[in-house]
Amino acid sequence: MGLFDFLFGGKSRSTVEVVSDRIWMTQQAKFNSIRNEFKDRSEAGSTAILLIAHFADTLEPLNLMVAECQVDAPSMATLADRLSLEIAARFHLSEAATLDLIVAERHPLWAVDDKVRQFAEGLPCRCRLTYHLSLEDPLLKRFAGKWVANTLEALGMSEYEALESNMVSRRVQQAQKKIQTQAIGNTTAGSAAEWLEKNMPKTSNE
Repeated sequence: MGLFDFLFGGKSRSTVEVVSDRIWMTQQAKFNSIRNEFKDRSEAGSTAILLIAHFADTLEPLNLMVAECQVDAPSMATLADRLSLEIAARFHLSEAATLDLIVAERHPLWAVDDKVRQFAEGLPCRCRLTYHLSLEDPLLKRFAGKWVANTLEALGMSEYEALESNMVSRRVQQAQKKIQTQAIGNTTAGSAAEWLEKNMPKTSNE
């Protein structure tokens, strides 16, 4: 039982809404969309907003976004492995609050990636969890990019449109679980590309 469960009582049902992954063709389109969602969520009355990255190279543009965007909702950018009850307490979240968690990438390991959802599940408030991915993300380029790119092309989608599909989300999750069985470790890295280079041996059937 987490601290919030102890203080507020166990939750009988999940208060976390997980939105289908939004897949963009380019990194630029992805970060433009994150910026727009950041502003929109604030204007829609979010209690607080967290912009989340798994790696330092993705965190950098998120920090810049928080510094540049004039939004009303309390907000911050952070690495996923720094999520804590202390961060949540900073926003004075209650059961009536709504916290938006906007994640700018998927971690190659499903077990690590899922800790963001677990963090949200441990909070007393309603949470909305959104993931933005790009075909230029190292994870998708190496394991799912070609399949997703073909899907986007078949649908006639442009660079400025996102693919939102539970089927695609499952495909990404399958890639993560495949990595989990083949990874030789979980060595710290500054980017997803570096992580894959250090922890994931290349195979002929990728």
